[in-house]
Amino acid sequence: MKTNRIHATKGMLAATFAAIAAPTFAAAANMPPEHRLGPVAYVSGGIGETEARRFEREMPRHALAIEVLEHSGRVEEFTADAGIRVADRHGRTVLDTIADGPFVLVDLPPGRYTVIARLRNRTLRKSPVFITRDQLARATFEFPENTD
Repeated sequence: MKTNRIHATKGMLAATFAAIAAPTFAAAANMPPEHRLGPVAYVSGGIGETEARRFEREMPRHALAIEVLEHSGRVEEFTADAGIRVADRHGRTVLDTIADGPFVLVDLPPGRYTVIARLRNRTLRKSPVFITRDQLARATFEFPENTD
C-alpha cells in the first residue's frame, strides 16, 4: 500500500512539473536552434510574422537583442543575411555570424560591447552597448533603402 502511494505521489509530481514546464519548453521548441561560439550562445531568425512574435517574446530571456531593418520607401522591412559582429571592450570578436533573420538574441557576460551590422556594402555600428545581469540591451540597425 505504501509503495502505491509513493508511485502515485511521484506520478503527481511528474505531471505537475510537466504542466508547469510545458509552456516554457514549447516556446523554446518553436525557436530555431541555439548556436554556441565559445562562451557566447545565440539564436537567430524571426522570418515571418509568427516567428518574429516568438523572438519578441523570447527577448527578455537574453542579454542582448539585435534587430536589423531595411527601409523600403516609407516602410521598414525586416531583413535577413546581415553580418553581425560583437566585440568586447578590448576589440576582441566574441560573435561573428550571418543572421538567419531580422533578430539575433545573444547571451553574453556583463560588460561593454560594440555591435556591428553589415548589409551588402553598408556597415552600421552601435557602441557602446552595455550588458547587465538584469536588463535587456538592444541594438537596432536601420539600413537605408536599396543598400548596395
